[in-house]
Amino acid sequence: MAIGGFSVLWWREGARIAPWYVPLGGLMAGGGALLSLKPLLRFGKRAEHFWLGSILLGVAATVLLSAGSRFIVPWGALAGLGAMFFGAEFGILTLLPLAAWGVVYLGPWPATAGLLGGLVMAVLLPKVRRARDLMFYGAIAGGVSGSFALAFIGEAGPSGVIAALATGPLSSLFIWTAIPVAERLLDRTSPLTLVELLDPSHPLLERLRRDAPGTYYHSRNVSALAEAAAKAIGANALLAAVGGLYHDIGKLTRPDFFVENQEGSNPHDELNPSLSKIILLSHVKEGVELARQHGLLGDVVAFIATHHGTSVMRYFSERGAEQGLSPHEFRYTSPLPDTKETAIVMLADPLEAAARTRTKEEIPELVEALVEERRADGQLDRAPLTMAELTKVKQAFVRVLQGMAHPRVANYPLFQAK
Repeated sequence: MAIGGFSVLWWREGARIAPWYVPLGGLMAGGGALLSLKPLLRFGKRAEHFWLGSILLGVAATVLLSAGSRFIVPWGALAGLGAMFFGAEFGILTLLPLAAWGVVYLGPWPATAGLLGGLVMAVLLPKVRRARDLMFYGAIAGGVSGSFALAFIGEAGPSGVIAALATGPLSSLFIWTAIPVAERLLDRTSPLTLVELLDPSHPLLERLRRDAPGTYYHSRNVSALAEAAAKAIGANALLAAVGGLYHDIGKLTRPDFFVENQEGSNPHDELNPSLSKIILLSHVKEGVELARQHGLLGDVVAFIATHHGTSVMRYFSERGAEQGLSPHEFRYTSPLPDTKETAIVMLADPLEAAARTRTKEEIPELVEALVEERRADGQLDRAPLTMAELTKVKQAFVRVLQGMAHPRVANYPLFQAK
């Protein structure tokens, strides 16, 4: 109904009320496409609301901007913004209702120019990593729209061609300014911000490197493992790398209680295993709180919250068994990972630690055993990983871990002698 209502305003030789068939046709075409495509959305409620809002904003903006030229079609801005967070499919699903409505309201040629530029943005924006990439992709989208308008210059006119060319760069500028708002609305991190989070000068990473150096270098290796495994199955490798880097920041509260940061004595030797369990449990909750205090969003916080799932604290459960305690009393109480990326980090975390005590030849068996143990324990029950993908993940883990365990020349000379 909103789509039909926006279509009432008609810019033909000045502002006037559109003929009755324009809002009715726009409602039927755009609204019909929207309702038929809505069941294809599988990104959650926030994403669905964002999708609907993007379509309505696209209709409203197109109506207003068509006062200048019918070839000023800003759909690439909205499709590209959605695609940055949810992938090209989301951007295309945003474009199709707009295009169906635009054919009725704008006419076939302006709508096609807008659709082509929007498709370029939807396909390219998920790959953006730097601000200059964003502007470059906008220029490509503008070039595609402008070229189409130029082919039908009799319909577009010189002003229409210029308008179509300018739409791409202007869409990129809009996306760049809208990213912080979209991140807060969606509680998700854009690729541009994910790249910033990889910077070692981030305050949390600086603290981790200074106060918990063992955890910092462990996290760097987990990040490398997660990135390689995510690439192997076509998951979001950038998000997995960031998740691996920040998954253990909760250890900053008590770094000395974790073995990778200890020098000499282990405080747990003086504690009852049940108390040690509470300390280990707390690093997940404290990590989530610390992440939120530093502005990390939900998709990154999910790695902190789920990287142990409900797994057993093996070392302390064995100590507790000496006191007659059940291993189930030493389980983490965290949510299970429910994305491919968080599941990968859950597997990479213990693997990185265990591989430090193994030779290169022992790593394939270690990877197979640990992944199978996690799977049999139900830790991957909510993760959308197929068995074929899990095989590729294990192969990527073996490749990276064996690279980390590469041998060096014995008695390597420290200085060049004359």
